[in-house]
Amino acid sequence: MKKSDEEKTELEKKLEAEVAAEEAESTEASDETVESTPEQPAIDVETVMRERAALADQLLRMRAEFDNYRKRMARDADRVRQQAAESLIRDLLPVVDNLELAMKHRDGGPDALAEGVGMVLRQFHDVLTRNGVEPIRSAGEAFNPEVHEAVTQREHDEVPAHSVIEEYQKGYKLGQLVLRPAKVVVSTGAAGSGETAEETSAAESEA
Repeated sequence: MKKSDEEKTELEKKLEAEVAAEEAESTEASDETVESTPEQPAIDVETVMRERAALADQLLRMRAEFDNYRKRMARDADRVRQQAAESLIRDLLPVVDNLELAMKHRDGGPDALAEGVGMVLRQFHDVLTRNGVEPIRSAGEAFNPEVHEAVTQREHDEVPAHSVIEEYQKGYKLGQLVLRPAKVVVSTGAAGSGETAEETSAAESEA
C-alpha cells in the first residue's frame, strides 16, 4: 500500500512538472507578443502647432506674391497702352501742324486751301498706314457682312447681285480687327431679280 502511494506521488509530480512547463512556454510567448507590438507614438502638440503656423505663413506669402504679380501685370498693360497712344499721337502732331498752316493760308483762295487740305489728308492716310490701319475695299467687291454694312439696296444692270455698288462711308480695319465696317449700297442685280439686301446679307452669312 505504501509503494502505491509513492508511485502516485511520482506521477502527480510528473504531471505537475508538465503543466508548469506548458504555463512557462505560454508566458514566454505572451511576453514576446507584447514586445513585438510597436508602441503608438504620442502626438506632439507643439510640433503640430509649429507646422500649422509655418503653412499659414507660406500661404500668406503666396497670396502677397500673387497680388504683387497681378499689380505688376496691370502696370505693364497700362504702360504698353500708353506707349502705343504716345506713338500714334506723335505721328498725328505734324498733321495738326499742317491743318493749322492750311487755315493760316485760307486767304490765298479756294485752290490753295484745297491743296493744303489734300496734303493733310494724304498725311493722315500715311499715319494710319504706319500704325497698321487699312481701309476696307468696298466698291465692286462681293458683299461681306463681316466688313460691310448694307444701308440700302439698288437694282443695277451692270453690277451683279451680292456686290457693292457704292460706298457711303469708308470702313477701316487693324490687322484682322474691323475697327468700323464700311457702309455700302448693295446691288440686287438686274431689274426683276427681286433679292433684297437683307437676303443678300443672310446668304453671305450662311456661306
